[in-house]
Amino acid sequence: MRRLSHAAKVASAAALLLLALSPAALAEAPAEQGVRFDAELRALSAVVACDGRGFDEARFDAKTVAAHCEALGEIFGRYDEQWLAKARPFFAELVPQGLPKTVVYPFGGADLLTALAIYPDLTELTSLSLEAGGDPRPFTTLDRRKLNKSLRLHRQFLDKLVTVNHSRTLDLARLKGDPLPSQIVFALVGLATHGYEPVSLRYFRVAPEGGLHYLTAADIAEGDAAVARLAGSKRNRKLAELFGSFELTFRRKGAAAAPIQTYRHISANLDDAHIAADPRVLKHLQAKGKIAAMTKAASYLLWWRNFETVRRFLLDNVQWMVSDSTGIPPNYLDDSWEIVTYGRFRATAIRGSKEGEAAYREAWSTQPRRELPFMFGYPSKAQHPHLVVTRRK
Repeated sequence: MRRLSHAAKVASAAALLLLALSPAALAEAPAEQGVRFDAELRALSAVVACDGRGFDEARFDAKTVAAHCEALGEIFGRYDEQWLAKARPFFAELVPQGLPKTVVYPFGGADLLTALAIYPDLTELTSLSLEAGGDPRPFTTLDRRKLNKSLRLHRQFLDKLVTVNHSRTLDLARLKGDPLPSQIVFALVGLATHGYEPVSLRYFRVAPEGGLHYLTAADIAEGDAAVARLAGSKRNRKLAELFGSFELTFRRKGAAAAPIQTYRHISANLDDAHIAADPRVLKHLQAKGKIAAMTKAASYLLWWRNFETVRRFLLDNVQWMVSDSTGIPPNYLDDSWEIVTYGRFRATAIRGSKEGEAAYREAWSTQPRRELPFMFGYPSKAQHPHLVVTRRK
């Protein structure tokens, strides 16, 4: 992400692209395709993710945006040098040809920064986590002071994220009350970093049979009416429910003929009790067939007995998976699987399970040392980077 070179452009290119952002300007496709929030998407990408494109300077203060983009450019200049320059060639050699182009990333949030470093040519990526996508509309009404505050908050989060290569629950909680749709922002930053551009943004809910129902103007109006009757945490929960899951399409920047790639984020609790009570998300995942997968910094949830359903889904459908030690530990793998370890691991930095820790420790101790030149998710207890490939034999 070469934002330092974009900063001057951001301040001067406003006239190139005037965005119509009012609710009346939302172009709705046929009802089954839902409302597209493309104007908000382009504005977020220019103003917050600093993609170098023009924006409506009458609506967003150019000096505030330029200062933000310069600071963000410094953060991601460091990220490019310290992580991406090492990780991109590593994964280019590691990931085999012929894998499914459909990728599932449980407990991942909107981590396109990592996903596109590993699977740059994916056709479809689905991440799943508790975090909601967020309402894109309030962003377009922020005054200079509120915009600056929100930009600074997200910049601080991204700085921590790229420094340690994982997000903390405490930091994510600070973003919940902010008017920026944080998960959309993180996805757009990932696109800008890897040289992609956003095309469209829609929101959806998973239908009972596992298909996707894209939100229509009527759905959103009904949701807005319900939100208007609420306050405080109840209001926030309702908004998170309405704008929880989203679909963002994208392509290579400046390549109009490039294939459209699809990223979906589903806001969901993946523990066994929630999936049993509402199996829509599981049905949606099962319909994908064979997949590639990834996870990192996942709080060791895949080690625990109360996440058996999502673990079983992965074991039934994954062909190849990359993770840190928060992936599926060897004690859950039968003889049809093999793992390949990188870096160093003896113990977890946060609580996992004794069985999983022992199984991974044995795997690392019995395999040859393979170096890992960058951090990937959590460090081990001794602060060593580590990574594991889990694949079908």
